[in-house]
Amino acid sequence: MEFPSDTAYKMQLTPFTSIPCKGTVTQYGTTTDTMFAWYLLSPIQFGSHFVFDLPAVDAPLRIHGTKHLITSDSTVLTSIPDPVPYGVTPVEWDIEWDLQPESDDFDLVLSAEDYDNWLPLAHIDPVVGTSLTEGALEPGSTIRVKAKVMPKPDPTTTPKVKQITFFLTSSNMPGIAMNALDSSPTPDGKDLQFEQDKNAALGLEFVDIATVKTPVGQYEEAKAVISSFDFGGYGDVIARAETEDGKVVMSVIEDPESPPTNPPSRTKDPLLLPKRTADSHIATQWKTTESSLSKADLDDGETLGDGRGDVSKPGDGLSHYEEYRGFILNNNHTRTKPSDVDYFLNNKMGSKATAGINFFKELTNIQVHLVGDDDFALSNRVINPFYIKATHVTDQHVVLLYEVLGEKGTSNTLPGPGNPKSVSRIEIASKTPPDGMKTAVAHELAHSVNVPHHGEWGFFVAAWEDLGNSQYREAPKYPLGLAAGLVDAYRETPNLAPVADPDDNLPRFLISTKCREDGTQSVFSGAHNCIMRYKAEVKIHTENPNLLHQRAVLTDEEYGTTLCATTQGTGFNAPPNPRHVGPAANDRGDCIHKIVVSDRYDLKPWTRAATCDPIRSYGSLPIRVQLQADTEQ
Repeated sequence: MEFPSDTAYKMQLTPFTSIPCKGTVTQYGTTTDTMFAWYLLSPIQFGSHFVFDLPAVDAPLRIHGTKHLITSDSTVLTSIPDPVPYGVTPVEWDIEWDLQPESDDFDLVLSAEDYDNWLPLAHIDPVVGTSLTEGALEPGSTIRVKAKVMPKPDPTTTPKVKQITFFLTSSNMPGIAMNALDSSPTPDGKDLQFEQDKNAALGLEFVDIATVKTPVGQYEEAKAVISSFDFGGYGDVIARAETEDGKVVMSVIEDPESPPTNPPSRTKDPLLLPKRTADSHIATQWKTTESSLSKADLDDGETLGDGRGDVSKPGDGLSHYEEYRGFILNNNHTRTKPSDVDYFLNNKMGSKATAGINFFKELTNIQVHLVGDDDFALSNRVINPFYIKATHVTDQHVVLLYEVLGEKGTSNTLPGPGNPKSVSRIEIASKTPPDGMKTAVAHELAHSVNVPHHGEWGFFVAAWEDLGNSQYREAPKYPLGLAAGLVDAYRETPNLAPVADPDDNLPRFLISTKCREDGTQSVFSGAHNCIMRYKAEVKIHTENPNLLHQRAVLTDEEYGTTLCATTQGTGFNAPPNPRHVGPAANDRGDCIHKIVVSDRYDLKPWTRAATCDPIRSYGSLPIRVQLQADTEQ
C-alpha cells in the first residue's frame, strides 16, 4: 500500500507476494470456492487501476473498496471481446478488501458444540420414480458454533463488542453421496450453509448462506447454526467482532496441536468443519473409529488379508474420502470401511443367489454391497460418479447378476474375467442344479474380480436317453451344432443322480473330454476342490483306446469348496494318473492370488485357444464339430 497524496491510497500488488484470500471461481456456470494468492496478478501493472480515496479525517478509520476488471494475460481490458479471439482467455475479476485497525484488548474464541463427534449428514427423502435428492432441502445434521469474547490475562474490565459476524466457507460436492442421482440438493450446491430460520431463532441477521451477524448491540458471545446437506461436506468458519471505537478482532481457536495450558494456547486459524486436520476433508472422529488416521484422503491401498489377492494391485477403486462420504444403497446411507475391499453387486436373481454371494464373500474376504436398481446409472454402472478430482481415484463399477435360460455348466461372465469395469454382466444358467447354484454364483463372481478358469474347453453338455445295456442316445445341448449319436457308458459307482430336464425329462450331463487341437487345456484340470474347476459328471476316456466308445459316469466329483493356492493338480488330478489333464494351464490356477477388485488397473485379457474340436469317441467315424470361442464360461 502506498499513499500518493494526503487524500489517496494505492493498492500495489508486488511480485511474489502470497497473501492468501478466500474467493470463488465461476467457470462454465459452475462456482467453486478457492484460495487466491496475490502473486497470480503480479504481471499486471496496477498503479493506474487501484488508486482510491482515503476516508475523511472525521470518518471511522476503515478502508473498504471493490474493483471490477478484466484481464487477458498481463493486459487489462475494458470489456470482454466479442467474439473472443482464438487462444485468448479473458478473466473477469471482482476484488473486495476491508481494512480496519485490530484491537489487542481481547480474543474472540471460536468453538463448536460436540465438535469432537459431529459428522456431516444429508437428509434422504426418496420419491418414487424420481431421484433420491429431489426436493430434499432439509439438512441431515447441524452444528452450533460460538464466538466468545475472552479477555487477555489480567483484564481490568470485561470487554463487550457491538457486533459479531460469522463467515462460512463450504465445499460444493455434487449430490449428497458418491452415487446420489441428483446434481445437488440445494440450488447453489453449497454443502454447509447458514439457514435463515435457524439463525433467526438465535437472534441473528441473515446476510446470505455464508454470512450471518448479530444486530448492533452489546455482546460477550454469539452463536450460529450451520446446516449440512452432504454426507461428505467440509468447510471452515471464522468470526469477526467489531468494537464501539471501530476496531475489529478476528476469531482464534484453541490450538489443537498444543498441550493444555492456562491460559490455553490459541491460533488465528479458522474452525475446520467437521473436526479434521488441515490436510484432510475427512472427520477425525470417523478416522479414529476406523483406525485410519494415517491414511491420506486419496488412499486406495486396502488388501484382503491373509495373503489373498494380487498384492501388486491392491484397493477397491474408492478413495479414503469416498469411503467416508459413502453411498445411498436401497434408500440407506452407508459409509464403507477403509479397511475392507468393497465390491458392489446388483443382484437380479434375488434369494436364489444369496448362498453363492455369501460363499464368494467367505472365500475372498471381499465385502459385497447389494445395490438397488435406482442406486446407479445402468448406462455406465459407475458407483461413485459424483466427485471432485482432488478426492477421486477412479470410476468404480457395479457388477450385474442375472439368471438366464441355459444348460448346467454354461453360466457366463461377459465378456470374460477381469475387474468390475470390464465385466458387462454375469449370466447364471437357469438349469444349474440346485445343489450347484451356490458354487456357480461364487465361480462367476470370482471371474468379475479377475480370477480365470484353470484351463479352457474340453467339455460339452448333452442329454442322454437310456436305451438299455449301458447304451444311450446322446443329444448334445451345448454348444449348438454338435451331432447326436449313440454312446456306451459305465458307472464308476452305482449312485447316479442326474438332473431331469423340464422339456424332455432326460438327464443332462457335463461331459469331460479333450480338444483335437494341441495345447488346449481343460476346465476340469488343476486343484480338484477349487470352485474355478468344473465338476465333471461324465469322462470320455480318450487316453485309453481300448475303451472304444465308452464313457465313465463319474459320481465321486463334488463341487469346489475353496479358491486354490496352487497351480498343480490335486486329489484325482494329482500325478501320476490325473483324471483331467492334471495341472492348471500356464498362468492359471493359484486362484486366491489373482483377485483384483479396483478398476484403476487396466488388466491384460486372459488368453485361450480360439477353438476346440472336442473328441467324442474313438470309433472309426468319430463325431467332430468345431466349438467357437464366443463366450466365457
